[in-house]
Amino acid sequence: MTFTRRTTLQWFATATALSLANRGVAAAAVSQAAGAAPPFKVVDWPASVAPMLAAKGYGRDPDLTAPKVPWPLTLTKPQRATIDMLGDMILPADGASPGAGTLGVGAFIDEWISAPYSQQQEDRVKILAGLAWLDAQSRVLHGGDFAAGTAAQRATLLDALTVETPSAAMAQPVAFMDRLRNLFVLGFYSLPEGKADMGYIGDQPTEGPYPGPTPEAQAHFAALLASLKLSMPSSSRA
Repeated sequence: MTFTRRTTLQWFATATALSLANRGVAAAAVSQAAGAAPPFKVVDWPASVAPMLAAKGYGRDPDLTAPKVPWPLTLTKPQRATIDMLGDMILPADGASPGAGTLGVGAFIDEWISAPYSQQQEDRVKILAGLAWLDAQSRVLHGGDFAAGTAAQRATLLDALTVETPSAAMAQPVAFMDRLRNLFVLGFYSLPEGKADMGYIGDQPTEGPYPGPTPEAQAHFAALLASLKLSMPSSSRA
């Protein structure tokens, strides 16, 4: 299967709408019967991962003018390479920019899962276990780690991780890929190339007097308020 950025964004938006907090992104790209087992014997999910080293967070007053990561990073070079490979598979290159992996989204993932905060530590366990599972499953299927497989072999395994309702044996691997895909979207669209790809200009300075929202934007906002049974603020009715 060939994924596109738009497909991934659609999954992301669907997950947000459905509030699937534990599944991350709703992946309905592969048509498969509910709970159907994949076409291979599933290896066991890793029982544990290496413990996290003691690390400090940003603290109460970080210097935002000189940002730095105050904690040690987690991923090995092979793990970073696998993450970047998956980034290019899930958010591939198109006419707007290179793929997420080529742009280095693995650096974002590494910093994220290395942070000493509860959500990031939870993601760390899931991502590290998922990478170990990918390699173990690939060795059983093809005799080598995931990164050493052919493009077709990697795509087949990725397809098995993009089912909406996985079998019991695949529940944790699919949850891993859902969360990783969610983080890919967050990481890619925080990059300059990702912002340009979706036309985001919210953090760019406006030269001269601020022109204000367009009539079309105001009409859209008014319609949204009406749907929520709210009224337009008086200062916006000029």
